[in-house]
Amino acid sequence: MEEQNVQTTNQRPTFLTVLCILTFIASGLGLLFGLIGLVAAGAIESFAQYLPVGVDGGIVKSIITLVLIAASLYGAIQMWKLQKLGFYIYAAANVILLIIGFGIFPLIITAAFIVMYYLNLKVME
Repeated sequence: MEEQNVQTTNQRPTFLTVLCILTFIASGLGLLFGLIGLVAAGAIESFAQYLPVGVDGGIVKSIITLVLIAASLYGAIQMWKLQKLGFYIYAAANVILLIIGFGIFPLIITAAFIVMYYLNLKVME
């Protein structure tokens, strides 16, 4: 009888795969709309100089938000690769996003995703 060389690799659970895909979609859309908003904010600010009322575009806040969304996406990519560091990056970025723009619905969704990712932490390296 031949002896087969069996390698044990960590399989990504289906639940973690679904969570990551949902995060990829949400973060990708967030980055896309954030970039569009940033471009639009620049156009609005340049046009606002001709208006009698000032317009606060919040470009710095928009850039910080984009960086945090990118960090969230990076964290999800690391979790896809079963890296624990990704969980901590994801959780930190999303908690800071909540602090910047607090709302009850985002709080519930973010808390739920962090808890669901935490439940998968045991399969990550």
